[in-house]
Amino acid sequence: MIRTKKKNVYKYSLGENVLLWLPEWNKYILTNPPVDKVISMILENQSSSQIREYCIRQVGMQQIEAVETEDSFREFISSFKKEHDIKNTEAKYWFAGKNEGRGYYSQKFYCIGKQTFQVDYPDARIEDLIHPKFEHLQVISTEVVDNYLQIYFQHNKYYLFTNGVHISNWIKEDEHLLSGKFSMQVLQKIYEKEEDRWIGVFHAAGITDGKSCVMFLGDSGNGKSTLSAILLANGFDVLSDDFLPVEASANLVCRFPAAISVKKTAYEIISEQFPQLLQFKEYNNPVLNKTFRYLPVPHIDMLCVPCRALVFVKYSREGDLKFEEMPQAEAFQHLVPDTWISPKTENSQKFVEWFKRLPCYRLTYSNNKTMVETVTKLFDDLS
Repeated sequence: MIRTKKKNVYKYSLGENVLLWLPEWNKYILTNPPVDKVISMILENQSSSQIREYCIRQVGMQQIEAVETEDSFREFISSFKKEHDIKNTEAKYWFAGKNEGRGYYSQKFYCIGKQTFQVDYPDARIEDLIHPKFEHLQVISTEVVDNYLQIYFQHNKYYLFTNGVHISNWIKEDEHLLSGKFSMQVLQKIYEKEEDRWIGVFHAAGITDGKSCVMFLGDSGNGKSTLSAILLANGFDVLSDDFLPVEASANLVCRFPAAISVKKTAYEIISEQFPQLLQFKEYNNPVLNKTFRYLPVPHIDMLCVPCRALVFVKYSREGDLKFEEMPQAEAFQHLVPDTWISPKTENSQKFVEWFKRLPCYRLTYSNNKTMVETVTKLFDDLS
């Protein structure tokens, strides 16, 4: 890892590529020499004449090409600043008035790990977004509430408070971000680790044999949750099906005991092993145009295990199973957009080094039996 002198720009090698981390905006850029040098020069506030001279003399560009290259990268980097400024502006939109004594649509109590939670939901929409994931952890009431989470709706925005402290706010269209931040608040409390003690949270399924885990990633709809339920029925344990945290002290993947969301297209398959699924309430996500039910996980202990591999999974109705190695550079480009990565310098370095140690694979399957056999063999090979 190299840190430039004039600006906080961190460089890591990733095979033949160069990975740049820009801590000011917590952004990662995967590139290759000599492009990394051009980006670094811009971030170090070097003059246009210096940058263009480098492009002409060291890279072999023509004058017009050097100008276009500099302009395109400056625009690219300025987009990070614009995004950052917008988020900061939104964060200053404070909740109008005191939060005590305001009404709520429903109030739920949960026992998760050794912690108890009271949650005030503002409307049915947000209750349906969050509560079903934790319904299996619900208790009727509790004499002692360790954590009090309140969600309010005002000025066309949702506001989240934890123990009286304003966490953030979101417009209605970004309610999925509210859900993620809510889960992050729960995560911090059940493990007694504040946000700066996690290197990241991945939109991934964590499958474990009790000693280690494999992380399964993929775009929404590619079958992570279905795969999780099928592997659960075949002797594996599920750490999480889509909110998977990695702590910073030893880079261990930790359980987040939310229920597994099972899409309607997978009801028949999953209900063969879990017939109770068909008795649970259905929910509809209009944004994704998906209907699903939640399958409670059988284990809710606070298990943390090392990760052995990353597998990018995709379900295909037709074709034979394909399981192959995936270049790390390609895997990184798919991994980062859907991942919350800690902005703390020490944690960012740990994240990159953790990732570089992991083998990456691509799995495309249509037959559940052969998928289970492949995953079982992978665990055997990695043990």
